[in-house]
Amino acid sequence: MGAIHRRTGERDWHGVEAVSYDEPAVAGVEKRELIGPSDGAPHYRVRHFHVPAGGRTRRESHPHDHGVVIVAGRARVTLGEEQHEVAGAEPLQFLCVSPPKRADAG
Repeated sequence: MGAIHRRTGERDWHGVEAVSYDEPAVAGVEKRELIGPSDGAPHYRVRHFHVPAGGRTRRESHPHDHGVVIVAGRARVTLGEEQHEVAGAEPLQFLCVSPPKRADAG
């Protein structure tokens, strides 16, 4: 594995393109894959998400390990039936660590 992606701004990373969602409900959310299969890491990926103030991400459930580290902003996080408030004054930014998307998972 070999990849170095330096942060170059509030949400930008050198050499990493942003991916936006087509869904109106999550308009403005940007995802950047910092480490993944294309970097020689076949068993996990690390992604950085930027969510504009007042925005939201999709509500998802995963059968696999899935870690989220909030690095900036404010969010309401749902874990099972529990909701947790995570405070901060700026747009939400978080790192997500998970296995790579399987080709047969859609």
